Amino acid sequence: MSVEFEAAEALRHLALDESIKAYVLQHPPLYQAGLQAAMRFIGGETLDECVQTGAATNQQGHAVTIDFMGESTRDEVTAAQATQEFLNVIRAITHKGLDASISLDLSHIGLVIDPELAYKNALILARTAHEAGLEMMISMEGADRTTLILDIHNRLCEQFSNVGITLQAYLYRTSEDLTVVMQRPGKIRLVKGAYEAPSTLVYSRGAALDVAYRQQMELLIESGHACSIATHDSDILDYAHQLIQNQALATRSIEFEMLRGVTLERLDTMHQRGYRTRIYLPYGKEWHLYLCNRLAEHPPNLYQAVTDLVNKAALLPTVA
Repeated sequence: MSVEFEAAEALRHLALDESIKAYVLQHPPLYQAGLQAAMRFIGGETLDECVQTGAATNQQGHAVTIDFMGESTRDEVTAAQATQEFLNVIRAITHKGLDASISLDLSHIGLVIDPELAYKNALILARTAHEAGLEMMISMEGADRTTLILDIHNRLCEQFSNVGITLQAYLYRTSEDLTVVMQRPGKIRLVKGAYEAPSTLVYSRGAALDVAYRQQMELLIESGHACSIATHDSDILDYAHQLIQNQALATRSIEFEMLRGVTLERLDTMHQRGYRTRIYLPYGKEWHLYLCNRLAEHPPNLYQAVTDLVNKAALLPTVA
């Protein structure tokens, strides 16, 4: 087992520790130091900052999907506040004329409290987004929440065609879930998967997961169903391009999506090849989990974070 793999697993474990997130939020010096590293990957701390980042990203040729960061909300007041913030996101996108959609975790708007609460809040957002002509993408979470999330997605799709869903290729169940979800309207975002899960439920990272992702991606692309191929894997991106070219497939329903600050030259390449491209753009103060996952999945990100922290420290006043 490599040192990089062990470090990545440790970071993923830290990302799930809510007590650490709370500690970071309550200690300004630590928060500011971490924020310096996080800013490379997020749209900002506020919606206004994120909208500005989104507009600049649009000018570079990429659409964005905006997410107000947060998950595992434990009380109804916070869930209601998060729902209101997502309504603000929809209004901001419309007002600024951004090429953008919204993304959200159902646990941010009440799933952990009560699935019915999450559904009711999601229904408000789906309706408002639909009226604004916007897409709403539901993110996937831990394996223990997959069934609940898919059930709510199904209920929303009975009323709206603008609600997308994220599927994680590393789950053994995803191949079956994919065939079911493809019968519903709304875009399907395919990711590899980042959450910790028992080995009995998931493919291990590496060749087995790559095979599963390619198989699911092929099915999606060849079906003509609206899809977002969300990966930074250059081999998979090249494979997708060759598949589309060899079969002369229409590309209007296909887009490629990546994360801000991570190997975006690969997204530029897909854009230059003529594909629609999108950048996932989260914002807010709860960046702890997100930063840990970004550092875990791509080792150079960790080295860059250290550089950002050192550069931040160099700007601080010295103590006499």
